[in-house]
Amino acid sequence: MFGLRTVARAMPSLAMRVALPKIMASPAMVARVGSVQTLRAFSNSPLAWNKVDKDLLAKIDSEIKHEEEQGEETPDYITSYLKSSPFQVTDKPGSDEVTLSRKFGNEEIKIVFSVSDINSADEEEELDLEDDMEDGQSNQQNLSPSDENEDEGDDLDSLTFPVRCLITISKPGAGSISVDTIAQDGSFIVESISNIKDSALATASTAEADWEKRGLYSGPPFAELDEELQVAFEKYLEERQIDGDLANFVPNYVFHKDQVEYTHWLKDLKGFVAAN
Repeated sequence: MFGLRTVARAMPSLAMRVALPKIMASPAMVARVGSVQTLRAFSNSPLAWNKVDKDLLAKIDSEIKHEEEQGEETPDYITSYLKSSPFQVTDKPGSDEVTLSRKFGNEEIKIVFSVSDINSADEEEELDLEDDMEDGQSNQQNLSPSDENEDEGDDLDSLTFPVRCLITISKPGAGSISVDTIAQDGSFIVESISNIKDSALATASTAEADWEKRGLYSGPPFAELDEELQVAFEKYLEERQIDGDLANFVPNYVFHKDQVEYTHWLKDLKGFVAAN
């Protein structure tokens, strides 16, 4: 199936590739074939190794060039949201996690999500993206050049996939609540709410803290709560602007950061392969 990066790269041309079925082989066959190919393909001569390295570097350079042509500038739909949003972004280059934070009265609110969730889209969601592209291709002939550019931007804006978010709301002397949610399709799906008396524990990201928090009672599944209680808590989050706009922003930001990190990853890989 097509991953999100593959689909996004195909969007400018609206060109689709067909995934060919893979022929399955038994483990024994794989082991035998793999060992023979290894013996035949590799040589101890410096010349052979040098050619392999050069071929790999050429491919990496090609990929870097493609990514740089796409640009690393922050898209307008991200900057426009941040200008009007009370949330501040903490995004450390090379880190998988992103943190949004704000104050609301005497509350400290933090929302943490991971870039690796871009790979969590299941086959049905990937197929939906492919269907959207095919629909765009059928409508492309009726668009003017300016309309085509706007339509391409809308396609990127509409990318959606589930992103798990941990929302922590803390009050001085009252501890914190930790809310497990999923941002998808313009809304936050609440899964559970935990009461954590120690605010330092609630916001800690160490393995020990994670283990300790797992041992705490996390309450019943949110979907099993009384419906009026569910609605009241959703309004509680919306008042703090944990709303549909933020739920749309999160996957868009994940997609952009993934593209930036991927380019940096390629450059680091190139530096390693090219080093003597």
